[in-house]
Amino acid sequence: MLDELDRRILHLLQEDGRMSYSEVARILGIPESTVRARVKRLVEKGIIRKFAALINPFKAGYSIVAVIAVDVEPSKVREVAEKLAKFDEVDVLGIATGAHDIFMQVTLRSLEELENFLLDKLGKIDGIKSTETSILTSVKKWGYARVF
Repeated sequence: MLDELDRRILHLLQEDGRMSYSEVARILGIPESTVRARVKRLVEKGIIRKFAALINPFKAGYSIVAVIAVDVEPSKVREVAEKLAKFDEVDVLGIATGAHDIFMQVTLRSLEELENFLLDKLGKIDGIKSTETSILTSVKKWGYARVF
């Protein structure tokens, strides 16, 4: 599916998503048109999901990054996950194996916003049995799906 050239292009773009196609081409010693075509194909296939800025929420006015484990009635796991995924506060969400059904990471401005999120949003979703919230006191590594 991906050859070595695709992997090298992806690696460079993960290091600097603003790198121009001409710069990628120069570093790899290939024509710019090849980079442009490869990136277009990677986007069309959904391998590159999006080009975006990675933001440090603590420096952007947010003070709460929390991980919330959610326990759900078995027949409603997918339905609840779809509802949770629609909330702007949710950064990452997945259905999981193990002790909890769903894990999500949320970013909020304050403890008051966290309380409102838990009570006014999660508390109103049918099928949620319980939640367990852990607030990150600091983040030692901000990452993304680094696969290349």
